[in-house]
Amino acid sequence: MLSQVRLCLFIFVNEFLIASDYKVYLHRIILLILSFAFLTSPANGLTQWQKIKEKGYMSWITRPSPLTYYNSLDGIIGLEHDILKGFCEENNIKLITLSANSNYELFKRYDNENIDIVGGHLSLTKERLTKYKASDAYDKTSVHIISSLRKPKIRGLEFLPQYRGVVLENSSYAAVATSLIKNQQANIELYNGESIYELLQDVMYGKIDYTLADIGIYNIFRSYVPKLRLGKKVSNEQSLVFYNKNTKDDSIFIELNKYLKKYIFQNKVNRYKKFLQQTLPKSKSADTVQFMKNYNERWQEVKPLIDTVAEKYGINPILLAAISYQESHWNADAVSPTLVKGLMMLTKAVAEEQGVENRFDPLQSLEGGVKHFLKMKETVPERISEPDKTYFALAAYNIGYGYLEKARVITQLNGKDPDVWEDVKEYLPELNDMDGYNADGKTAVRYVENIRVYQKLLQWKQQI
Repeated sequence: MLSQVRLCLFIFVNEFLIASDYKVYLHRIILLILSFAFLTSPANGLTQWQKIKEKGYMSWITRPSPLTYYNSLDGIIGLEHDILKGFCEENNIKLITLSANSNYELFKRYDNENIDIVGGHLSLTKERLTKYKASDAYDKTSVHIISSLRKPKIRGLEFLPQYRGVVLENSSYAAVATSLIKNQQANIELYNGESIYELLQDVMYGKIDYTLADIGIYNIFRSYVPKLRLGKKVSNEQSLVFYNKNTKDDSIFIELNKYLKKYIFQNKVNRYKKFLQQTLPKSKSADTVQFMKNYNERWQEVKPLIDTVAEKYGINPILLAAISYQESHWNADAVSPTLVKGLMMLTKAVAEEQGVENRFDPLQSLEGGVKHFLKMKETVPERISEPDKTYFALAAYNIGYGYLEKARVITQLNGKDPDVWEDVKEYLPELNDMDGYNADGKTAVRYVENIRVYQKLLQWKQQI
């Protein structure tokens, strides 16, 4: 501060000597006084935390995932988001979230932009501590070999030279990979791509033999990338932390660490991870491997049509995409043994009712299917709330509304709630065994549950 005052005095004298006009001199003096007031203002002596409190928000940059920050079908979720949101609410400030696609982009933006803290399921590493300051750990993890269930198991580290591994560069896994290369002569390449998700897909498709990832990533991503095997542990336990710029000012993490201590003590980390597991796609009924393949090959072609029809009829495009995938795997030329046809697999009767002249025309098929779905939804009693109303409409779309109503009656007779899908889906399969009912309730349940899985998969694909 003393040097700033001396600078102001120097400028003051200099301006006085060179000013030839009284008004010019007075103008310069006013500017100098204002500058001096700014430099000596108490605001310039505020700590980082005091500045955050003064501006009313804390900014945080991360990578999207259910472990960090993720826009799910039910709203924003994420363990790190839950921690920071609670911390900000407790301190009466807002949380501003910024997103990056990779670790490289994450730290590059943090270094070059005015962002308060950085997260993203980041391990505590010596390399990062040379440049950044870390919070206390909010959780622990460990790095494992991730391979495919479609291939033989890697029996031990001594066998790694026989396999091709690829590990994400600019990640904490790269240091583990370097150690395996040195000590086990492992055949590992560093991948300069964006995300671990791409590598896990390569493992699933057999393009590489294995990658490295921590157990938290595995537990989340296996719902989106099936057929993965959790292999041998190749690291010690690692702390998961937030990072801040390496200055002498510890004020942000002093406050955040107090909150983390309470959050951990209340067992909120484990509870939230259990909650995340419940929100993830249950992919047993839906063939997610085939979904990924069709997504890569067909999605870009059908997406503009789906977006157009969804906007026209006011339906969620993710829902429409999931229905159309369940119906035809996005094959506009699909024909079933029962002669339902097209992208939405319309019967001849439904096509005629909804004004569809050509069932193989993808735009006509989508419009006809949407109008029929909305008709079913309007038939569902108004008292039934979402998302049950949508699930009932989907079941009716598949099996017919009359059969859905029979299942709801059976549900009520068994003492369950006929307005709740989770109750009704228990009794829909009973229609298969009832004389005189030419209905497949088991398929209707599988139809709805598959669409729910595909919605989650599509929601995920739109954010990675």
